[in-house]
Amino acid sequence: MNIYIADEKIKIPLANEGVISRKDIEIPIHSNSVRLTIVRAPEGYGKTMLLSKSFSHITDSTAWLTLDEMDNDPIRFWTYVITSLEKSGNIMDAEKVLSFLKTSPPYYMIVEMLLKELHAQRRRVTLILENYHMITNPVIHNMMNQFIDSLSRHVKVLITSRSEVPLSVSKWRIKGWVYEIGIHHLQFQLSEIREFYGKRSSLSRYSIFFYEQVLRITDGWPLGIQLISLIGSAEDPQWNVEESSVLSPVVANYLLYEILCSLTPIMQDFLMRTSVLHYVTPKSCNQLLNRNDSEEILKEIEKSGLFLNQLTDSQLTYTYHSLFSIALQNERRRHFSNDCITEVYGKAAHIRYEQGDYATGIELAIKGELFDVADHWIKENLVNIILSKQTETFMRWMLILRKSTFELHVETLAVYAFNLAIRFEMEKAGLIIRELDRRDQKTGWKKEDSLEDAALILDIVKVFMLFTQGGPTGKKELGSQERINKYSFSADSRWKNVSMTYNHFQPQLLKTSLGNRGGLYPIKRLSTLNDVLRTDKFLAHNLAGYSYGLQAEAFYEMNLLPESAQNMNKAMEYIDRHSDAGLSIPMYILQAKMYLANEQFNKAQAILNHAIESTVNTNWQCILLIMKALGYIREGSFDRAEIELNRSYNLTHWQAKFEMQFRVLVQARLHMAKGNMQKALYCINQVTQETKEALHIATTIEAKILRSICMWNNNKKRLAIDILHEALELAVKAGFKRMFMDEKALNPVLMSYIKRRMNFEQPHWKTVPLVFVQSLRTDHIAIRSAAHQSSKPHLTPREEELLKALATGSSNREIAEQLFLSEGTVRVYLSKVYKKLNVRSRTQAILQAKDWQ
Repeated sequence: MNIYIADEKIKIPLANEGVISRKDIEIPIHSNSVRLTIVRAPEGYGKTMLLSKSFSHITDSTAWLTLDEMDNDPIRFWTYVITSLEKSGNIMDAEKVLSFLKTSPPYYMIVEMLLKELHAQRRRVTLILENYHMITNPVIHNMMNQFIDSLSRHVKVLITSRSEVPLSVSKWRIKGWVYEIGIHHLQFQLSEIREFYGKRSSLSRYSIFFYEQVLRITDGWPLGIQLISLIGSAEDPQWNVEESSVLSPVVANYLLYEILCSLTPIMQDFLMRTSVLHYVTPKSCNQLLNRNDSEEILKEIEKSGLFLNQLTDSQLTYTYHSLFSIALQNERRRHFSNDCITEVYGKAAHIRYEQGDYATGIELAIKGELFDVADHWIKENLVNIILSKQTETFMRWMLILRKSTFELHVETLAVYAFNLAIRFEMEKAGLIIRELDRRDQKTGWKKEDSLEDAALILDIVKVFMLFTQGGPTGKKELGSQERINKYSFSADSRWKNVSMTYNHFQPQLLKTSLGNRGGLYPIKRLSTLNDVLRTDKFLAHNLAGYSYGLQAEAFYEMNLLPESAQNMNKAMEYIDRHSDAGLSIPMYILQAKMYLANEQFNKAQAILNHAIESTVNTNWQCILLIMKALGYIREGSFDRAEIELNRSYNLTHWQAKFEMQFRVLVQARLHMAKGNMQKALYCINQVTQETKEALHIATTIEAKILRSICMWNNNKKRLAIDILHEALELAVKAGFKRMFMDEKALNPVLMSYIKRRMNFEQPHWKTVPLVFVQSLRTDHIAIRSAAHQSSKPHLTPREEELLKALATGSSNREIAEQLFLSEGTVRVYLSKVYKKLNVRSRTQAILQAKDWQ
């Protein structure tokens, strides 16, 4: 579903005949160096009219967007930017970019995609963002920094703001990229004041002293000049600038009040009621006021110069000047009762909602404190909110409504908890969960048929939190906490085909937040959680597919390939059902890795080609091309690998500074294969710095493995072995094996490390069991003592049973229960097994048992 697009927001305000052309103010739209023009001044300095007058004759290449507080949602903000650019006549594939937004990509990729489209333009593109001071979301500021940093020369951005713009302006000043227009540029000069009065009335002739007085009083403030002209002035106005400067907001409000008081009661009532509307049209005013003459009234207001801006539209559409709107709101509070104000907001909210703009309808309902209406509309549009990715707006509504102590619908609260959990605000999500559970204890809402969806969403949140927080592992404990009900989303449920997004363009699920951010879950805990997800209740939801995918990747990294293949095939069953590229692409990549592990290079390339053909998203295609390059490197076809990497670069914007860690490490491998260790180390260093901040264990290990190989090839063998040991220390805790085995160039380092370990044992080496390192050998070189340590000794049938139970990760108590023994007997058996295996710890025994299996 799409975000409702209000055409009024992307219309350029019409510069009427009374607007003075500011001929002395230069806007450098033809400059090759200037990328951003900032027009910054307080309210009433004519920022909007300056740009409107300047660009009124080149509307076919000028995109205009008037911002408001609802645009603090990044998806909404960029949806309007893209739509505005398209509507201005720019030839770009807006539908492609807007469709990309619906996939919930990382925010920087949205900017990258838009930059690519704009770079393909052959003519000048101008984007004007009015009222940027309304944007307070730092995410949007960071995206704007990225956008302007990578702009092509033919694309210009202009911003109006009342306050300092929180972007990288100081950096751009040094580069000559920014041009600033401030108060001193926008202040009227004496000649412009005379021209203004002359345009208002050709019959009025004032002395030069009068104009000098106006200039002295207003200090060239355009709004002040307009205020004085509206209330009327004597030939020799006796104003004391120290006591009553119209630069003072108090005096400005007073003057606006004086203007309002001069109007008829009918006109005052009309203005105060319609000021709740963002955009004023005769139709909306008639609906709000139950009248049919609003068009005549609006035209009369426009003629009188009462701070009404008309938009360039075939139908009459206006906006009130913001200061005038504030004055009207103040007057509304003075003259209307609370019930009357609520009624006005309620009518305005219903008008917008019935027009299809549910977001503005909800916003107006909340401003009017119609919380029951807002709660009902939010609940009705929950699916649309999720699918249109307006989560920032939704979360802001939740904060306002919960501060009011209003009791929200349980389904709305469940979705709120889910979004908190996705953001890793676990403490807040936990509070919502406990609140919903308490409400269930009081009302039993979970048993109501109409609230089955809400109950299921709540359980999905709980399971997600268990995945990411390392929650309970016992089936009984987990089952009682989750209160498993044997149902799934019904056939007519609006949530049935809604896929939550758990993977934003990561080639491995293990590197997502759901996948422990690069670490490996203990298999037993993962299996227990998966048992919950694979009940009838969750089978219809894509979280169950992710559970199979995560377990498949975990088994692969542990070098348990048959188990990995089994879980991968289960995960693939969910792909057609949910059309979730975040699940399918990592599974295609995993399948390709399995083929590469068996040196079935053609099959690996075939499955990746199939995946590329099955997705239209260029970022997923980019990841698959990188995987193809990795496959060619493993095969030894370095030229073909370079071709695929170049293809991946061509799919992303050429100036983008953001790089995927996956691509950078594959590029490092290609440099290594060609013997350029210096370039390889540069790539590895780039990723290492990023992973320190992101704390991705798997990527950290991978970078250390590649660094070890580089050091070895640079004849720094001792350093290479030390770096390998660091990688092994991280890997042994989680059970990573495959990433060592997949790097054939690591074999010499690995073998040297094993030989040194066998000859003498340094104290710090004891953190890595030797048996673990020996299990990583892939070159099949026989080493007598190593073979002796890894050969399987004779075990009794009872000892075999105990070792198998041990390999599953069971505790002594659980083994005792399974084998009908006491815990003391289990400990005795374990001592005998350790002695026969020549190991010292439980971990070493488990690793040997898995190797034999």
